[in-house]
Amino acid sequence: MRGKPVSVVAVAFVLAAAPAFPQPVETSPLAISGARPDAQGGTLTITGTGFGSTPFVTLDLVPLIVRSATDVEIVANAPISLMPPGDYILTVSRGSDPGDHASLDVALHGGVDAGGSSPADRSATGPGRAPAGGRRAADDTDDAEGPGLAATPDAVAATVGDRIITVAEVDREWRRQDPGGFIALAREIHDTRWRFTDELVAEELIAREAEAQGLTPQELMEREIPPRVVEMPESAAQSLYADLGTATRGYSYERMKPALRAWLERVTARELARMNYLEELIAISTNAELTLDPPRIAVERTAQDAVLGPEGAPVELVVFGDFQNADYGRFATAFGRVRETYGDRIRIVFKHLPPPDRTAAIQAAQAGQCANHQNLFWPFHDALLSRPAVLNANRLRQAAVEAGLDAGQFSACLTSGETRPAIMDALDEAIRYGLHTSPGFLVNGRLAPEPPPFLPPFEYFTRLIEEALLQVSRDRR
Repeated sequence: MRGKPVSVVAVAFVLAAAPAFPQPVETSPLAISGARPDAQGGTLTITGTGFGSTPFVTLDLVPLIVRSATDVEIVANAPISLMPPGDYILTVSRGSDPGDHASLDVALHGGVDAGGSSPADRSATGPGRAPAGGRRAADDTDDAEGPGLAATPDAVAATVGDRIITVAEVDREWRRQDPGGFIALAREIHDTRWRFTDELVAEELIAREAEAQGLTPQELMEREIPPRVVEMPESAAQSLYADLGTATRGYSYERMKPALRAWLERVTARELARMNYLEELIAISTNAELTLDPPRIAVERTAQDAVLGPEGAPVELVVFGDFQNADYGRFATAFGRVRETYGDRIRIVFKHLPPPDRTAAIQAAQAGQCANHQNLFWPFHDALLSRPAVLNANRLRQAAVEAGLDAGQFSACLTSGETRPAIMDALDEAIRYGLHTSPGFLVNGRLAPEPPPFLPPFEYFTRLIEEALLQVSRDRR
């Protein structure tokens, strides 16, 4: 189903080892003509041509076990009865050549029926989209007037005699006892509201533009989206593969590549094109503005912080990093360019967030604090990440020399363990913010959304910073 690629992984697909792509002897191009689910039997029957004897099948990037296969029919295991209704991308491949793979958008309706649907249909009528005939009405759903999520802060939560306990008091106590849990729930509510706000704004903008052009919303999107679709680079497929992690069930990148490319072409590229078109509509609209205020954290200033940029910068990017985390290392490479681009408008604050159960990561964080004691944290940070390697004591000392630290002072600090309490305090601080793994980013106190796998780190930070600068400008009006 459309969404995060790993969402379907929650359904337990039973897999079997599969050989590498065989050398195909088939000459006819592979083609898929249909797919028929059997909810009771837990199978998906795929019809078409050119499948060969050992096809590889994925459904929304999740590999399926193939029960049987002929050149014109495949029967694969799929827990249809457990899968939510929606559109799924089915990909069948027999090799790596262009004619050796094909994909089809399959609509599953509660495990009852399936059929092919076009990418235009997927964009126009998928879950959460407006009806094809126009904007969503305010009372489209039966439960539109259901209970609200939260009472106002001055609402009464309880009374004991003449003592009145308000919701605000309850929230204060909740924040005191479980700050991480409180923040996590506040973020979840906000992010969900933002998603639906974004959808409603998009629907309204599309409906208004369609009306102005004398088109239906679906006709407008069919006209405007295809010219804006661009081919996704190889790096996007590689990033998506890495993002899937164990969801690939051990299959190689080359084996998964046809399914990855199909996802990027049918979902990611079209969603990017749609986002770009909506940004164009917002830019020319005089009345479109998203003002839903996100929950913000009053970030603590601690002795363990390492800082780049002036105190009064309008945008503060707080980074929670782990020297052993490859993803953090990838994003850290963009810090220099961010500072060059935004100058005194950006302040970067580093806070340690190594996994508490990994001794080497904790030791690397302690080494970072030893470098911070000599006011050379950032040179040490960059030296350590410049050549990924096992972060043992020798590598830490080598990075210290490269960064220009006093080697004797650094070695004594690292050996004594004097910076360990600061690292433990940093972990506790991250938990209070609802953060548990690196990398994590707060922009002016707001938790940054997870970066799309296809978006380079600098472009990701640019979007966050430009949005924060715009918000600062609005707040100053």
